[in-house]
Amino acid sequence: MYKLGVDIGGTKFNLGLVDKSKKIVVQHSEKVPENKDWKFVLSHIYTTLQDVLAKNNISQSEIISCGMGVPGTVDETMRIAVKVPNLGWENASVADEFERISGLPTTIVQDSRAAAWGEYVAGRGQGKNLVVCVTIGTGIGTGIVADGKIFNGALGGSGELGHIPAVKNGRPCGCGQKGCLENYVAGKGLGITATEVFGDGASSLDIFNKAKEGDTKAVEILNQAIEMLGNAMVATLNLVSPDCLLFSGGISRQTELFVEPLIQYIKAHSYSVTAENIYMDAAALGEDAPLVGAALVPQSGKNPLRTDDGARTPKIAASVMCADMLNLDADLKMMEQAGIEYLHFDLMDGHFVPNLMIPLEMLDRIRSATNIPYDIHLMTYNPENLIPKMKLQKDDIVSVHYESTPHVQRVLTLINETGASAALALNPSTPIECAREVLDDIKMLLLMTVNPGFAGQKIVPQSFDKIARARKWLDDLGYHHIQIQVDGNCSFENVPKMHKAGANIFVAGTSSVFHKDMDILSATAKLRNLIEERQEN
Repeated sequence: MYKLGVDIGGTKFNLGLVDKSKKIVVQHSEKVPENKDWKFVLSHIYTTLQDVLAKNNISQSEIISCGMGVPGTVDETMRIAVKVPNLGWENASVADEFERISGLPTTIVQDSRAAAWGEYVAGRGQGKNLVVCVTIGTGIGTGIVADGKIFNGALGGSGELGHIPAVKNGRPCGCGQKGCLENYVAGKGLGITATEVFGDGASSLDIFNKAKEGDTKAVEILNQAIEMLGNAMVATLNLVSPDCLLFSGGISRQTELFVEPLIQYIKAHSYSVTAENIYMDAAALGEDAPLVGAALVPQSGKNPLRTDDGARTPKIAASVMCADMLNLDADLKMMEQAGIEYLHFDLMDGHFVPNLMIPLEMLDRIRSATNIPYDIHLMTYNPENLIPKMKLQKDDIVSVHYESTPHVQRVLTLINETGASAALALNPSTPIECAREVLDDIKMLLLMTVNPGFAGQKIVPQSFDKIARARKWLDDLGYHHIQIQVDGNCSFENVPKMHKAGANIFVAGTSSVFHKDMDILSATAKLRNLIEERQEN
């Protein structure tokens, strides 16, 4: 499973998929479109993502979330770009729009804060208490991570180092002021200086190239820039006293000409106690720090699978063991007509639960008769022995019981490696907290609302409270994408209550979809209507 990170800069965007080891596995960067309208840019990014996924044979279903770094101020909900000077965006509902066009849960974060977070969780800031990361690209931004949290400031505008006044009545800035630091020190500002000194067509890169050759004008430009930024950094360090200062962004690659002399300047001019103990260096993730940080930043809380009242899109998984086995082909056709989202198969071994399983051969034969994805519930000891024998497909879900093996993470990994989606199942008496260490490995949490093994049981009364606690727990931890499935007495009466509590996938059997007094089409329609009525009330 991957998390998508997108770093949108003033001139280019960089996107990549980050795996659970916090490494970039697929990456692509290109120029921001000439049309800077925020909706157009987001649409272009999504089209590019689709191309990248196709070229690398990756399904979007393997992406669980998107984090997007933007070069400007983000509101406290981490969903709206309040002001992005270099792109001309104001009050842009970036997260909502990207969720609408991509279907991916999306959170946005100021790019410099994303870089700081990336270094804190996956770079040179690991193990530090207060990390300051300065991103020097087209503009300049500063991210701060303090005590394990991104510091936004009371008004949400912390880290705008690039807009510190540096030159009185200087160059106009996109923020509305004049003489801002980034207009002299960052890529855009150095580019303006290059044009003024070396003529039309010159760029910031020309300054560095000429400085390498010993050009005195270029060296002087860099020395002035280092002094300007150095003074701003000295003030920052003396004020907040971090134990880690890092530099990311395009100019951070200029180690010998810029980063090393900048660090020397800071050490020479900072308060002595700070200068002696602070760790200073270029960011380990370099230009990719904002991408990695954006991908790994905790999600903001809204999810595209929710309706306005906070519920996820309801889905029905029809329990095949409750179907008419002598007329299964007819039942399958009716389930397709009813729009059943999953076929639920209970595989049982007679030991973990008293019943015996549907044979694997039967699953393979049924596959030839329907296109409905499989939802396979393994109620067996040693489920790892079954996975290699199963012919799974990308849209399938396979649930393994926490109680069935001491190596549950290994089994979940085996499932995910097949291309199917892994899920964790918990018995009624198993605490939801048992799932904590494998949340990154699953797309669904299956809560048993009866003790597993037989159809037709009454619901365990505590189930509704457990569903609600599980949904809140997952959301509080930032795992909004993990869906909750319930299995056991999903009746016409209970499903609306289960949905209200926070479940969204219902294993339907004899008490609803396969009700003895109704056909599958009528029973499914009734169940969906009851859920819709619950949403409206």
